[in-house]
Amino acid sequence: MNAPAAPAAPAAPLRERRHPRIHAPRLHPSASWVVPLVLGVVFGGWAIFIDHNQGSSLLAAGILGLVAAVVVGAVCYAVGRVQSPLMPELRAALYGTVLGCALGFLYSVSGASVYRASGVGLGVGLAMTAMAYYVFHMRAEDAED
Repeated sequence: MNAPAAPAAPAAPLRERRHPRIHAPRLHPSASWVVPLVLGVVFGGWAIFIDHNQGSSLLAAGILGLVAAVVVGAVCYAVGRVQSPLMPELRAALYGTVLGCALGFLYSVSGASVYRASGVGLGVGLAMTAMAYYVFHMRAEDAED
């Protein structure tokens, strides 16, 4: 009655569903200083625009924008120099911290309260950390393949 059954045919291997990969091209060596320079100029110009629209004189807004541009450019250059040996988690946290602080500062220049600017900076920083974490881990999987 219970005769042995014929061996079942091996099941076809399931195809893994892979997420699309982000392939970042190798950057030219001058990008190590050009990218922070451009980010600093854009950030400083944005700070000038916001501060001048809030009623500051053009000279005061220009000084604020110049200081902001130098600080953001220097921080971005420093992040670019130290990011390679860092773990992806720390690198993502570093990117999130820089963006959160920068946008929180710009929001505070626009006349918002310190608490609201801190909240916006924290929210943007956490969102950037999550996105950077995802991107860095996707690139780490590419390197393993």
